[in-house]
Amino acid sequence: MKNRKLLKTAAIILPFLLIGVIVYLFVNFQKKKEKIDALKNVPTFHLQTIDGNSFTQYNLANDQVKIIVYFSPSCHFCQAEAEELSKNNHDYQNIQWIWIASEPLEDIKQFAQKYNMDKEPNIHWCHDEMARLYQKLGMNSVPYFLVYDKNNRLIKRNSGAIKLDKLLENFDERK
Repeated sequence: MKNRKLLKTAAIILPFLLIGVIVYLFVNFQKKKEKIDALKNVPTFHLQTIDGNSFTQYNLANDQVKIIVYFSPSCHFCQAEAEELSKNNHDYQNIQWIWIASEPLEDIKQFAQKYNMDKEPNIHWCHDEMARLYQKLGMNSVPYFLVYDKNNRLIKRNSGAIKLDKLLENFDERK
């Protein structure tokens, strides 16, 4: 008799539990889809450069491919990416690089100086106060790359380390 009552209770609770899980997964999928859709065009943002200037989506070059790199100065993969760009930036002068971190401005500045890229005209170093942009775009790791074409449309996104050649393999902007 106890087993029968237990089975009836389980038969009632289990469908509600499954429906709850399905609704939860659906809502989370929709939120993720909205964040991905928000990336299709360059989002609005307001950052501070290592020189103390303001940097927004309006500072992006209209005639260049843009690569947004969300990084952390303490991330080993980010350091390797910076090292690779430092050695090969002469090949990427027609690309506008925007390196963004939420760490203190001084840490970002030291990172840029360490790789001798703090004075490169095609590379911008920015601070994302309280990781607002990181959260807005639903990023989940560093480094995180967003590649936009000359029309500010998303070409590629990548979470995690990637060789620059692989990141740029579907188009050639190094000329």
